[in-house]
Amino acid sequence: MLGYLFGFNARISRAPFVLGIFTLVAGLVLLAYGVTGTMPGSGRIDVLLVQAAGSGPMQIAFFAALAVSFMLQSMRVRDIGWDPVCVMVGWVVLIVIDRLVASRHPEWAINPQVSGTLIGGLINAALMLALFVWPSGHSDATSLLPRDQSGTADDVRRNSSTPAAATNRIARIANGEFGGRAK
Repeated sequence: MLGYLFGFNARISRAPFVLGIFTLVAGLVLLAYGVTGTMPGSGRIDVLLVQAAGSGPMQIAFFAALAVSFMLQSMRVRDIGWDPVCVMVGWVVLIVIDRLVASRHPEWAINPQVSGTLIGGLINAALMLALFVWPSGHSDATSLLPRDQSGTADDVRRNSSTPAAATNRIARIANGEFGGRAK
């Protein structure tokens, strides 16, 4: 059940993922505007973020957006065909290690306000770019099958008289044939 809660067992294709991420960012910007009362383009963004970070609704929205973003990324990773349990845990570990390195060695940090290194930022950007542009890993196998008179590929698959290759192998093994020769 937790796999579905965190998005580990669900899939989302490119278009809904991109739309979801942009909607999430737009919602956070609108909430920050509502909390501070100033447009983000009208001043320094760091001052506006500090003002917004002090409010309770903005903190709740930040953690909710973090959870939604994690779920969307997990679903997209599953759609690509990667294992989200390994990829997402590795991604989080990479972010933590990057922040630890930047805090131990401030000269390696991008700037004093960003607690990350350039290498970590490039890896993070590459992973997000992969989620935005990588094609889906699963394919619809029925689209490759020839169509019968009714026009559906499902009828071709169900009416096929030849058993699947795995069924043939199991039958040969059950009859005592190993490696194509009888025992």
